[in-house]
Order: sequence, then C-alpha cells, then structure tokens
Amino acid sequence: MILKTKLTKSLYWVCLIGNILFFQLYIQPAKSDQLDVNLTTNITEKTPENRSIATGFFVNDAGYLVTSFHVIDGFKNIKVLVDRKRLFKAKVIKTNKELDLALLKVNAITPFLYLSHSKGVPAGMDVVTIGFPQVAIQGLTPKITRGIVNSSTGLRDNKDSFQFSAEVQKGNSGGPLIGPGGTVVGVVQSKLDALKISEATNDLTQNVNFSTKSAILLGFLEGMPDLPTTRPLQPEQPLKAIRIYLELENAIVPIISDNE
Repeated sequence: MILKTKLTKSLYWVCLIGNILFFQLYIQPAKSDQLDVNLTTNITEKTPENRSIATGFFVNDAGYLVTSFHVIDGFKNIKVLVDRKRLFKAKVIKTNKELDLALLKVNAITPFLYLSHSKGVPAGMDVVTIGFPQVAIQGLTPKITRGIVNSSTGLRDNKDSFQFSAEVQKGNSGGPLIGPGGTVVGVVQSKLDALKISEATNDLTQNVNFSTKSAILLGFLEGMPDLPTTRPLQPEQPLKAIRIYLELENAIVPIISDNE
C-alpha cells in the first residue's frame, strides 16, 4: 500500500513537470508578439476619461496621418501604433474642430493610402471601412466592415459629409471610408445614437453613420509638405474587400491619446 502511494506521488510529479516543460517549450508566446499582448493590456486598462483609442491612416510615406479632431481633443500625449509593434509619439501638425479633422506626424517611413475626390461619389456606391473598434473587447487586429453610401449628404443634409451603412463602433472614428479601387473617399466621423433616437421616436435606427468627404479633407491638407496622391474614382467598379484589406491594413493604425 505504501509502495503504491509512493508510485502514485511519483507519477503525479512526473506528469506535473512534463506539463510545465510542454507549456514552456510550445505554448510560451513568441517574443515578437509579447509587445502586442502587453500593449493591449495597457491600452485597455484606462478609463475613457483617461485615454482615447481611435483610428487614423497615413496619407504619404513621410509619416503624415489623418484622424478625427474629437479623438485627440483635450489630450496631451498622442501615440501611434505601427505594425502593431512599434509605438511612435505623434506631433500635431494641424487641426480643425469644425471639420473634425486632425493632421499628425510620426518620424517614420510609412505605407499610405491614396485619396479620390468625393465629388464623384454617388449614393449606392459600395464602401468599406477599416479600423480599431472597442479594442478592450475586439483587440488590436484591424476590423473591416462593408456597406454602401446611403446619401451624398450627411446629418440634416450637411454637404460636407456622407451617410453610409458600413457598421462602425467607438474606436472607428478617424478611419478611412474606402471606395472601389481602394481609394479613400471620406473620414469616418460619427454614428447616430440609436438608443437616444429610439427614446425620442420609438424607432430603432440601424447603421446610420457619417463620414467627412475626401474633398473636405483635401482642402484641409492644402499647404502640407508632400501632398497626398490622388487617383480617379471608378464608382461602378466591383469592390474587392479581401484585396483592399490585405493591401491597405498596414497604412491604417490605432491612435492612442492620454494625459500621462
């Protein structure tokens, strides 16, 4: 009986040590991924009052990027996570509160997106947006959603914006609205508050979102060095979401703002 007990204990320790070695050898995260894990934890620990996390996109290879003004407003420190590995401090170059646009810069050579003039964007055109919604839940992998341009004007017929149906959430602000061919036609700005509208009208609105037009963005960017490159828009061309995501995801980045 004593021998059996000793054997049982010996087998227990052999199994325990074997499991520990297995996890150390095969389950331990790679060092190159460790920054992502720690950074995700650090980013999402803060309360909304202490930190803002949204989306931005590069408009040339010299490190200039665009986001929404409201996502950096009131914050002293702005950082940009590139390739989900490299964290850069961003400098504010230019802002416009009324247009809800901000131009930032990081000291890096960067991939970038091409712009198309929004004057050629019709209602019904296919669009996608790529961004970083709700990173505390969804993580730092960029998310893509698809929809159409619902209207050539925005809230209360605002001529500076579109209404579109691709799903967006908190964190998508400042991201690109992308048309066929992979060119930017707008900057994601806001969504209709479905709960407030429901309380007021007894009707639940769905996917009513707004984007600042690229024509407004191009005017905002006038005077910056190395102006963004534009390409003609082909609104009736098929939108290839998989190709767009694979080709453009590295030029779309999380914007992390805080007061620390």
